[in-house]
Amino acid sequence: MNRRKIAGFAFALTLAAPVGLMLGSGSATGATAQQTCGSLKGTATISPGLTTVPSTQKVTANGTLSKCAPSAKTGGGGTMHATVTLKNASCQGLAKGTTLPLKGSIKWKNGKTSAATLTAKTTSSAPTTANITGKVSSGLFAGHSLTSQIKFTVGSGNCSPSSPIKKITFTNSKPFVIH
Repeated sequence: MNRRKIAGFAFALTLAAPVGLMLGSGSATGATAQQTCGSLKGTATISPGLTTVPSTQKVTANGTLSKCAPSAKTGGGGTMHATVTLKNASCQGLAKGTTLPLKGSIKWKNGKTSAATLTAKTTSSAPTTANITGKVSSGLFAGHSLTSQIKFTVGSGNCSPSSPIKKITFTNSKPFVIH
């Protein structure tokens, strides 16, 4: 299995949840944007590590949002955090494309917070890109929808039992938008 496919499924597994909160791809409904952030960067750790052997994985992602407007609502940026547990996760399973339900939170620079429920989708043709849709469930922007897209890169590992994938970096490929 090549590194690109490994990264794709690993991403869906680990980054989809956290990154989904941070990145946007625009509105499917054309609603007015409540907040748009131009940059999201971060890392996700996978424990015990993704291999070809299906097993339960805990994914913890942290990222930084910046270039957010209007800045008066959020302070111009924030930090995001998400933790996801994946059962029977493996590199080959995720490389085929997947849909993952996720939860995450953002602490904005002005001290306010947002929690969101998300769905991250990857495909076998673009396993290192996740399209994220969801809704802010509480806090700032509660009830508003969000969209996002992220791309990720595997830090190390080749998905084998002796070299599992334990870290992924991510960055947005489209602005994060709350509608």
